Amino acid sequence: MKRILKLSMVGLVACGVLWSCSQDETVATETANYYIPDGVISTDYAKSLNQAWNAKNAAIYSKAGMTKTDENQSFWWSLEDLRNYLAYAEQEAKEKGYQMDGVRVYLAAYPEKGNENTLFFAPTGYETAAKASFLNFSFQNGGGTIPIEPLNRGGGGTDGFPN
Repeated sequence: MKRILKLSMVGLVACGVLWSCSQDETVATETANYYIPDGVISTDYAKSLNQAWNAKNAAIYSKAGMTKTDENQSFWWSLEDLRNYLAYAEQEAKEKGYQMDGVRVYLAAYPEKGNENTLFFAPTGYETAAKASFLNFSFQNGGGTIPIEPLNRGGGGTDGFPN
């Protein structure tokens, strides 16, 4: 009887260890559900791009009597807002007969705020088969802009990269 009890205890402990190990593996694979997209650049390259932008625009700022701290150089949106916007845009696209394939980012300025810099996101895609023509005449990366309200109103920043 003692031998059966010992074997049962060893079996329970072994099952517990195996179960806990399998749970750790499941968690690890669930958190790695992504890939690094084309276009990811190094931090050093991003710094050099930002410095080149500042140098390119220094003459414009000087001529206007401004410094680079007078103008937005960066924009911020929360992850929640970006995720919600993408979900909204995809749903709207489906309802309007489009397949969303990306987002185009536009440089813009607020005329009512002295032409302060801004950005906005506009969904891109193509009409689904029921509405689409046989030939695609788009010459840009991704589809054309689709009729969905763009996302704007991110927070602006005057610091360069990284701030």
